[in-house]
Amino acid sequence: MTKLVFVGGGGHAKVLIELVKSLAIYEIVGILDPVLEIGEKVCGVPVLGSDDMLRNLYGREVVNACIGVGSTKSNDNRRRLFENLLQNGFAMPAFVHNKAVVSPSVVVSDGVQIMAGAIVQPGSRLGKNTIINTAAVVDHDCSIGSHVHVCPGAVVSGDCIIADGAFIGAGATLINGVKVGKNSVVGAGAVVLKDVPDDALVKGVPAK
Repeated sequence: MTKLVFVGGGGHAKVLIELVKSLAIYEIVGILDPVLEIGEKVCGVPVLGSDDMLRNLYGREVVNACIGVGSTKSNDNRRRLFENLLQNGFAMPAFVHNKAVVSPSVVVSDGVQIMAGAIVQPGSRLGKNTIINTAAVVDHDCSIGSHVHVCPGAVVSGDCIIADGAFIGAGATLINGVKVGKNSVVGAGAVVLKDVPDDALVKGVPAK
C-alpha cells in the first residue's frame, strides 16, 4: 500500500482517517500535529511529532500527504498547509468517500476531500484542497474554487460559482446561479439569493 502522512489530528482528521482506511489504498504512517503528544493515537494512528518532520518523512519514501485540518470561517490555515506540503514535494491525492455520489464528469483536483453522503452533480469543477463535507450537495455545472469549504448539509444549486477561499456554512443554501466572492463567508443556515462580493460575511434568511 502507498504510504501517507496526515497533517493535523483533530476532529476533521478523525473523519478522514476512517475515509482513507475504507479505501484500502494507503498506509497511514502517522500524524503530524504540534498540539498533540508524540505517541498519542487518533483513531489508531500514532502522532509522530510536528510539521518539521516533513522533510525526514519524505526522505523515507513517504510522498503522499493528507491535510487533516478543517476550517471555521477562514481557510487560510488549510491554504498555508497545502502550499507548505507542495514546497516539500508531497503529493496530495483527492479522497472521495465510497458513500458519496460524484458524477464521472466532475473535475476533482488535488487535495479535494468529499465526505460521506455528499453529492456532486455533472459538469461541476472542484478546485484544489477543497472540502465537500458530510451530506453537502453541489448541483450541476458549479465552479468551486481552491481552498473552499462547503460545510455539512449545505446545498449549492446549479450553475453557482464559489471563488477561492470561500466558506459555506453548515446548512446554508445557495440558489441557482449565485456567485460567492473570494474569501467570503456564508453563515450557517443562510439562504443566499444574490451574489456575495469578495471578503464579505453574509448570514440570515435571506442572507445579508
